[in-house]
Amino acid sequence: MLDVHLFARRVGVLGARGRGITFRYTPEALEDDSVPALSVSLPKQEERYPDSRAGPFFRNLLPEQAFRRLVAAAAGAAEGDSRGLLGVIGGECPGAVALWPEGSSVPATPEYRDLAEADVAALFEPRERAAFASAVVRGRLSLPGVQEKIALLRRPEGGWALPLNGAITSHILKQASASFPGLLENEFLCLSLARATGLEVAPMELAGPGGRVLCVERFDRVFPGDSAGGVRRKLHQEDFCQALATDPERKYEFDGGPGLRGCAEVIRRHSALPAEDLARLVRWVGFNHVIGNEDAHAKNLALLYGDSGLRLSPHYDLVSTEIYPGLERRMAMKIGGAADARNVQRRDWERFARALELPWPRVRIWLLDLLSGVREALPDALHESATACGESEVSAGVVEVVARRGERLERELVDRRGQG
Repeated sequence: MLDVHLFARRVGVLGARGRGITFRYTPEALEDDSVPALSVSLPKQEERYPDSRAGPFFRNLLPEQAFRRLVAAAAGAAEGDSRGLLGVIGGECPGAVALWPEGSSVPATPEYRDLAEADVAALFEPRERAAFASAVVRGRLSLPGVQEKIALLRRPEGGWALPLNGAITSHILKQASASFPGLLENEFLCLSLARATGLEVAPMELAGPGGRVLCVERFDRVFPGDSAGGVRRKLHQEDFCQALATDPERKYEFDGGPGLRGCAEVIRRHSALPAEDLARLVRWVGFNHVIGNEDAHAKNLALLYGDSGLRLSPHYDLVSTEIYPGLERRMAMKIGGAADARNVQRRDWERFARALELPWPRVRIWLLDLLSGVREALPDALHESATACGESEVSAGVVEVVARRGERLERELVDRRGQG
């Protein structure tokens, strides 16, 4: 059994039934209205949640594929044992949830080991993957996704610290895989372009001078008030697969996972400002289309639990996948009836607007404004990326994709007379 904590308070118990996961809220959590539910898919109730409801939320906290195998081996856990793996690395998870062995004492004071710049680089040394995985396990860090990453604390005075035993972190660091040349430059450019275009994205930079590690500030870890005294607090979050009780193996629509209609419904039902967040969803879809990101799945959208209610979180994992010819050309989520971005036509954008229950003229204007913003922001974003990462053929490829995709989108949104 595992104790489930939310904001450092025990709110439930994670159990097992067969190969599945069960979850039950504690009586204390049920009686206290100040304790929120873990997820919009797991509202507070006395009855135990079965694996079909509880499993997706908790499995979406874990690494995937080769990253999961690497961490599981270091943890001495079976790769397929989600509950067992969470019991070893579930101390510092996305959002404000943490998992600890039942009855164990949660550390009252966070502990860290300071890292020199060379130590940070060494974490990503290709020949030291066991050491990297061991650091993840020592920190009890559960970080979702396929790409290898680690969470560290940036000291207020500068420098990095490795968390120990579930201590709070501030940034996520990741290095591009050798399988995808130029991925660091690719993501840096796309994030820079998104920010310059007006999309809300998490602050990012390189982890150190001359380094090859991308560092993204966690939007679910914030300084309290205006203080920058080094102590951060957690905000809760959940990705849209968690919100829709969908396992990570089904995160793609073509695998039976969420589509844009379902994502829009999450926003309509749960956002404190649904109209604003639906507009942000449209811009996110349009931006991913223009940069050629066919991997924009439901785990790349999240609800952030702020003081004013649930809102769509800042955007993350923005990458042009089109520049890698060996990757799947099907989009993670269809636009209208089109599964292949090369086949998206005006009628698909109109169907997209209907799926989101938004007026087509308004969606069309948002997309045209987005396209104009991308074109205007691209030179500055390219300069920022080149200054930080150096000149790159990959960056030139992203620019070519943006130009080609932008021209196609403009043709589909504007008829021959220049009218809608």
